[in-house]
Amino acid sequence: MISYIFGLVSLWIVWLPNNRACITTIPSDDMTDPPIVCQDPAPLFSSPDEFVKIVIPAANTNGATTPVGGVVTVTCENANTNPALIGSGLTVSFDTNGQNVQNFDNFNGGFEQFTLTCQSSGLWFFDIFGDSVKPGPAMFSGIVSTPGAALCQGCYGQIAPYCH
Repeated sequence: MISYIFGLVSLWIVWLPNNRACITTIPSDDMTDPPIVCQDPAPLFSSPDEFVKIVIPAANTNGATTPVGGVVTVTCENANTNPALIGSGLTVSFDTNGQNVQNFDNFNGGFEQFTLTCQSSGLWFFDIFGDSVKPGPAMFSGIVSTPGAALCQGCYGQIAPYCH
């Protein structure tokens, strides 16, 4: 009897390591998570008129995705539809940093350029400058996830919160 039990244990010890592939696994154990990416940032922007436009590189819009850590340079620029337009301003409503304005005139003499960075959360992190002539912080940064939260507006020589 003892030799019979010893034989079964020996068979089990030899058989188990060689047959793990035959053991049923849960399908989800064999899957890897898809990479985290940021979606097209275009829905985050709005403009109240056709005099200015948001320009996002084609590689990052029209349904394209951007990998985590990817940096996208965006402009709020002249749409060439109104000769009275002298510049633009960008008002951004950050998720946790309140509302801030970029009126830095750092693109084509009076228009705005800024960057977005894709975060590991799959959300866009905005880096904007402040106002070039008003005292205050030189930079504002934060997550923006609300559609239309970044407003590009044209400047026509009038003083406005987004134009100097």
